[in-house]
Amino acid sequence: MDILKNHYSNPEKEPVLNFRTKEKLLAQFREVSPPEHGQGFHSTLDFFRDEILTQSVKTWHPGFLNQMFAGASFPAIVGDLLASMMNPTLATWEMSPVATIIERNVSEWMAKLIGMPEESSGIFLPGGSLANLLAISIARNQRLAPKIKSEGLFGKEPGAILCSAGCHYSIANAAHLLGIGTQYVIKIDTNERNEMLVEDFKTKLAECNAKGLKVFAAVATMGITVTGGFDPLEDIVPICKANNIHIHVDAAFGGGMCFSQEGKDLLRGIEHADSVIWDAHKWLHTPLTCTALLVPNAGVLEHIFNSNADYLFHPQEEDHPDVEDLGKYTLLCGKRFDALKLWMLFKALGTSYFTDAVNDRLAFVREVYELLKLRPEFTPSYTPTSPIICFRLKPVPGADESYMDRMHRWVRESAKKEGRTLFNITKLHGRDHFRAILINPLTQINHIEDMLDDICRLQNEFIKNHPISAEVRC
Repeated sequence: MDILKNHYSNPEKEPVLNFRTKEKLLAQFREVSPPEHGQGFHSTLDFFRDEILTQSVKTWHPGFLNQMFAGASFPAIVGDLLASMMNPTLATWEMSPVATIIERNVSEWMAKLIGMPEESSGIFLPGGSLANLLAISIARNQRLAPKIKSEGLFGKEPGAILCSAGCHYSIANAAHLLGIGTQYVIKIDTNERNEMLVEDFKTKLAECNAKGLKVFAAVATMGITVTGGFDPLEDIVPICKANNIHIHVDAAFGGGMCFSQEGKDLLRGIEHADSVIWDAHKWLHTPLTCTALLVPNAGVLEHIFNSNADYLFHPQEEDHPDVEDLGKYTLLCGKRFDALKLWMLFKALGTSYFTDAVNDRLAFVREVYELLKLRPEFTPSYTPTSPIICFRLKPVPGADESYMDRMHRWVRESAKKEGRTLFNITKLHGRDHFRAILINPLTQINHIEDMLDDICRLQNEFIKNHPISAEVRC
């Protein structure tokens, strides 16, 4: 508790990271064999505090803008600790009766909050990638090959998945693992925010039909990884309905937007989704991982994933859906009580807390966007719809695109080594862009101004060391 309080109470007392080379870190921490004799609990804890923690990235630092999460809230951290203390398995009701009810409660709350129909609920899973895998499994089994569970895919017609060019890479991994093939993940052209274009969706669907490819699933990403954009879900729903296509919504990041009216507008159409995923470890600030796979009828999960493990699943006196063995709803047998983290947050803070927090960050990203437009050195890459913003340095006279890309990469790596801030870099439409995720509630406009000043200073240093025909300073 002392370590926790010290780490979280004054997050700016140390840099976001103390950069060390891989060689130095390996020399300090690499151990080829486990210790034969222990050094004691307190000594081990001291080593964690003094060595491991100090050499690790501080995700609850105002300068941490690198990932689609930021630290974790205190009630959720305690929930994580208490779940470990209980050490239940939510595979069976008899081992986790109260935990089963709480997970059902929280999954129903999430489905209701995000706009799904009454009776929707789901299952908690360790991460959005696994949740996407299970969602595509449902789509494959129901829309492509209903007898696949017993017969496999051999001899079945080829299937395809439609998704935007900006969708998460876990969709391709799911196609690989499920025997669909990555070449049958058909990427839809996108706009400046990497949001799919509906006309190209129609075109690609027609092309698949002409080739004899059965499109069995369409993935709408709500909170696109690179840009935070939202695919036009409401526009593709009628197309999918008319063609018997499973509608999967990857709201791993964008699910948190449901607490705002802006988000509710962007999430229109989600009431028609056949499956939805939502990461609570992103906007809701639970410790990683805490993901819900939500469906209109949880019975579909049991139909797809239930196995006859009579040593584990025993007949129950009460026949009630709320007391089902959750192990029948998932691939997992060892199933952690991850829902407790989010339950602690909802019970301790209430949904009004998240409404205020989300609206605050939406106002903040607009403030940062306006700041970028005002500063002559920078160009925002698009108008943001959620707290992810990409931006570039203005072109330097005499510099080609290759030079500009090298400069962006060097500036970002140099800023990381200095440790005052940690923002990301990404390819967007073939060019390198800085990328900042602004969901960290500790980050204020002065932190962004300092980051932009550092970028300008480092740009000048790059130009000085890599001269072009004329040196231009910010």
